[in-house]
Amino acid sequence: MGAKPALSCEITDLLHDGRGVGRINGKAFFVEGALPGEEVEFRVIREKRNFAEARLTKVLVASDYRRTPECEYFSKCGGCSLQHLQHSQQIEFKKGQLLNNFSRTEMKPENILDSLVGPEWHYRRRARLAVQRARDGQFLVGFHNPGSNRIEPIASCLVLDKSLDVLLIAMPSILNQLAQDIKIFEIELVAADNALAVAVDASRRLFGSELADVLQALTAATEMPIQLWWKAIKNGQFSRIDRGEEGLFFGVKGDIQVNFEPGQFIQVNDAINRRMIDQMLALISSERTGVAIDLYCGSGNLSLPLSQHFTKVIGVEGLATLVSAAVKNASNNGVENAQFLVADLNDAKSLKKVSKLTSSIDLIVLDPPRSGAAAIMPWVAKSGAKQIIYISCHPSTMVRDAEFLMRAGYKCKDVGVMDMFPHTAHVESIALFEK
Repeated sequence: MGAKPALSCEITDLLHDGRGVGRINGKAFFVEGALPGEEVEFRVIREKRNFAEARLTKVLVASDYRRTPECEYFSKCGGCSLQHLQHSQQIEFKKGQLLNNFSRTEMKPENILDSLVGPEWHYRRRARLAVQRARDGQFLVGFHNPGSNRIEPIASCLVLDKSLDVLLIAMPSILNQLAQDIKIFEIELVAADNALAVAVDASRRLFGSELADVLQALTAATEMPIQLWWKAIKNGQFSRIDRGEEGLFFGVKGDIQVNFEPGQFIQVNDAINRRMIDQMLALISSERTGVAIDLYCGSGNLSLPLSQHFTKVIGVEGLATLVSAAVKNASNNGVENAQFLVADLNDAKSLKKVSKLTSSIDLIVLDPPRSGAAAIMPWVAKSGAKQIIYISCHPSTMVRDAEFLMRAGYKCKDVGVMDMFPHTAHVESIALFEK
């Protein structure tokens, strides 16, 4: 069979993943690489009953906001999807995605916050690299092609912290020193405030001179202090193997520092994380009184700054390792009014232990994963909290969850987007709800 004929239409919208949306005879076509306001030609690559997925072949009439992507790997690497759209318009698109989700409900935000914006390049302080050996035995290091297991070898990445970009360039030659029997599954690069870390998920540990050779090569690749972490057990944790003792940390607010390890969740955009915390604190009405609950607290990124504004903070997290990290971080920062609990945040019954610790709640902050917090929203809605701040990485699940609050008598006071991941279609947002 021959190739499907090219079609053309006007693009009227962007999908949540950054693909352009056009219609022919009422049927939706999702066109990768197309922008609103454009007339484009495309070929269908996957057809469904009610829609079709397509790939752009020619821009017939270009958007005023189209620009040439700066990265040579754009469209080959699955990391960025919006480099062809001006950065300011990316933010407008994300704001539109957020407000469109609210428009489908009866809950209307009273105020739209200024978008939180930071540097558009070199903002990522953490990245997971895909790794595999080629047929000639040499290692390929990069990111997966969109929708594929194939690795696109990357020599440089414009959204990585510059210090990590240096490591990325050096990584293939460092790995190529390893013996042929060792498999490398994934590498995590992290830029903390005090050091760089390379965390390797491998089939076995390093023996004898292998460790010394890798450490020497890493040290030669960068002028910054560097740590090597290793994992050779499936589903295990990374362990530091360079014999150093100082941990990794990043600052969040004033002199507050959060220690962490590779593999643990952190916000990858330092500038936006700090501005997000400032905005969260600006939204709260409490001044060094009352009780705040931080759900999905991680290792204390939000709990520790909140501790300076409330009499008591209770952080709740599903992973015991993160709760242990949060307890240590509170101690290291001299925070005595924060308490951390392990609880299943997919089961509202598990929050009974929180109810036993306080009879009054002034603020609940929640920062759930993309799937949202539907399981615990009934508890949140009935908590009696004066204010609820919802930090979201997926507008549709936040708006879905917010309907629990609306039915309980809350209104949306403020909402805004945060440009946590420039050049991607990820929409991060923050919303304040009050009785």
